[in-house]
Amino acid sequence: MFKKKKVYLISVFVLILLTVGTLVMVISQDQKVTVNDLSNETAVQTSSEKIPSKQATQKELPVEETAIETAPEVIEDQKEDQTELVKEENAKGEEKEPIKQEKVATPVTKYVAVSSLNVRSGPSLENKVVGTVALNQAVQAVIENDKEAWLKITTDKISGYVNGKYLSEKKLPETEQVESAPSKQTAEQNTIKKASSESSAKKEQPKEVTLPEKQENTAPKNDAEKLTSIDSNHQLILVTTNGYGTSSAKIQTFERNTEGHWKQVLSLSGYIGKNGFASKKVEGDGKSPRGKFSIGTSFGRSGNPGTKLPFRSITSDDVWVDDSTSSLYNTWQSRKKTEGQWKSAENMDIPQYNYGFVINYNTSRVPGAGSAIFFHVSSGHTLGCTGVSQANMVSILKWLDPGKNPTIIQAPSAELVNY
Repeated sequence: MFKKKKVYLISVFVLILLTVGTLVMVISQDQKVTVNDLSNETAVQTSSEKIPSKQATQKELPVEETAIETAPEVIEDQKEDQTELVKEENAKGEEKEPIKQEKVATPVTKYVAVSSLNVRSGPSLENKVVGTVALNQAVQAVIENDKEAWLKITTDKISGYVNGKYLSEKKLPETEQVESAPSKQTAEQNTIKKASSESSAKKEQPKEVTLPEKQENTAPKNDAEKLTSIDSNHQLILVTTNGYGTSSAKIQTFERNTEGHWKQVLSLSGYIGKNGFASKKVEGDGKSPRGKFSIGTSFGRSGNPGTKLPFRSITSDDVWVDDSTSSLYNTWQSRKKTEGQWKSAENMDIPQYNYGFVINYNTSRVPGAGSAIFFHVSSGHTLGCTGVSQANMVSILKWLDPGKNPTIIQAPSAELVNY
């Protein structure tokens, strides 16, 4: 009986121990939860303490509610501050003047719109010509600030300046033909004419577009630069007088340099016919013919002085026929061989013809229009020729070069505009 009771007590004791152990475990678990909650609350409180001072008045509210309600207000305040800053910056920006952007030089491709365009070393007509570009040739042009008066262009072979008005945005059609002004360029004007189509009569009549005249205000540097009829010549003898009633003449010689400009070589006094220039030359009038003439054979009584012109030595047998009724009129002949074929002829073996050359006047030998017109040695007026001193005559003969297509122009100074 006692043993049974003892066993019962032990069982009860064990049951109590198990119950107590279970309670201890439950209590311990609750404490862990409580500690975690306390940690979270502490973190929330710490966060809420960092909120601006205006939120501190809400201490009576629970920590979690305060944190939740104040966060949006902080965000709204930040938005308002940012909005104010943006408005201030915009206001400052409106007060500033807009920045002007300067245009920079822009290279563009353009095409030559005239048959031949001079390229110069600088942006003016005073600069020398360094080359040319041809019709429809592509060039790289630099346009500065949209001002196209003078443009700097570049090709694969040349670089320099041209007038922008002679460039086009695109190539000209093949039906367009371009006419250029004379190379002298006293007024470089280029005219573009559209050729009419013969295949259709219904097409529009050809339009003529005239490009603006190139401005060249520089005055001619000498008398040769005033002339427009000497583009093919590279040597010039210019004989001028102060009107028609004088035999005193001014004689100048010019030569074109490698840049195409006329440079004076000599300037000296000389003589023409005793009755001055003739408006229309007549045989025996004692006047010199006006006009532009080529230069013929040179001659002399003492051998070639060193001229490059064809030279013929004069002998006592030489004459120049001045009989306008003769078939030999205005020709150089042998007296012995042609005697009886003319009634009058000029003797060539005289001091005035020590040196000289033939002025090719009346080469078609029109009867009565004048004959034996020479440039020769003279110390005074002539019967229709042009004369200078012997020293000057020799200098001119040595200078003349038939390879440079020399020419002689004779006229009163006021009439140079006609040549």
